[in-house]
Amino acid sequence: GLFLASSGAAQANKALTEVLLTVFLPPRSCRSRLNLPAINKVDFRARSFDTGEILDMAFVCNQCLSIFKQKPTGQCPTCEADIRSKKQQRTSTTTS
Repeated sequence: GLFLASSGAAQANKALTEVLLTVFLPPRSCRSRLNLPAINKVDFRARSFDTGEILDMAFVCNQCLSIFKQKPTGQCPTCEADIRSKKQQRTSTTTS
């Protein structure tokens, strides 16, 4: 099948009908000669939320799943969830 994700002018000018008619209405034999939108490649590598760097190993907030190069201290910068060390987690589970 043929997939088209409308973007840019198609969304801004509400020209979705025009895009759909020009892409899907012509027969398959003519589609190869049409100037169809290019397929963008997606980079699935993890990027740090605070620095934007591509990371191989990272720290992840267990509440909002934000990715960080270095472990945040105290609270998650994105969702402000409390970040506890393993020692704090052990003492809170043994006292409960």
